[in-house]
Amino acid sequence: MDTGDEQQGFTGRVRPSTSLPDALAAFTANVSKGDSGRHRGEVERVVGDFVDRVQERGAESVADLTVRQLEQFGDHLARRAWAREDDPTAGITGRTAHQYYALVRSFCTFLVERDALESNPAKSAVASDALPDRSVGVRDDDRRQFWSPSTRDDIVRWLDWRTEDALDHDWLEADRATRDRALVAVLAYSGARGAELFRDPQNDRRNGLRWRDVDLEDGILRVYGKTQEWQQSPLLEPGVERLRAHRRRQDPPTEEWPVFPTAHLPSLYDVVRDADIVDEEPTKETVWSLLRAYELAPPALSTAGARSLLKRLSAESGITQDGEALLPHGARRGLGDELYDTSAELAQEVLRHQSVETTHASYRDDDIERLREAAEDALRDTPHSE
Repeated sequence: MDTGDEQQGFTGRVRPSTSLPDALAAFTANVSKGDSGRHRGEVERVVGDFVDRVQERGAESVADLTVRQLEQFGDHLARRAWAREDDPTAGITGRTAHQYYALVRSFCTFLVERDALESNPAKSAVASDALPDRSVGVRDDDRRQFWSPSTRDDIVRWLDWRTEDALDHDWLEADRATRDRALVAVLAYSGARGAELFRDPQNDRRNGLRWRDVDLEDGILRVYGKTQEWQQSPLLEPGVERLRAHRRRQDPPTEEWPVFPTAHLPSLYDVVRDADIVDEEPTKETVWSLLRAYELAPPALSTAGARSLLKRLSAESGITQDGEALLPHGARRGLGDELYDTSAELAQEVLRHQSVETTHASYRDDDIERLREAAEDALRDTPHSE
């Protein structure tokens, strides 16, 4: 859809009587502020396609937008996703369908915020239920794990139960139970990378998150980022709540203690022995009390150890993502995917990507039909000489 003339000509307030092309021009101009142009092109194409479709069905102004039209758009996206399920060279994935729908939902939100619509029809369950599952059309060779919102909720709730049951029946050490629960909650609700939370044996600077780097009051983690610089990563309230309970139970003697210490006994013994200040030989029963008494920080759980633990918890609970054991990076990708549906810029900030282009590259599928449509749009917009 060509919106260039409207973008140059429409400068007034968006009202219920505003034509849909003019409303789209205003929305595109709004989201383009500070954008490099790539996101603007996506908005013009995806929301423009939606506007074209509802105009073909008789809608002319903003006031004409209805839940039924959004439901039909969801059906259209679902058909495209199922087309890819049958033919890997066609259509879009279910995840892309959700992202396209999110752009249209943002358009409707823009209209509601300017009192041009009374409510957002795209937020209706009737309309959004028409969308396909995110996994539709994703081929095995393209599959990267993304925890879905239901997977995230299920594993966190299950660990709540596991922790309470362990505390009530004393079948697992309290420190271990609350550590495991907090570990999964931090992965699920921070967007932090595993290498930023756990120890990397190949990198001395990545020795695991320490309590000195945790601000439970403001929900902030200080992590050594991918850029080799210290960064702040937000921790959402469900993560803060479980991390706070873990700290109370662990009661670290110093702020240098790792948030997620290893339970590997030989590694713990080595810390005591290497300190050369303890007279007795550590045992399974005494090693933790010796570490506390002499304020010796245990090693943090390694990245490999965290993967192994998550795999074990996944098997124990029966909670998987698309039949695969849960992986630490699946938590980050899943949170980013959900945030991207709301705002690419929000996902960028939470995940600490250096640019929104990195976020786009991570969460927008480069499907063949999208590229073909963009190329055709470009040709249509190019003037041809007689």
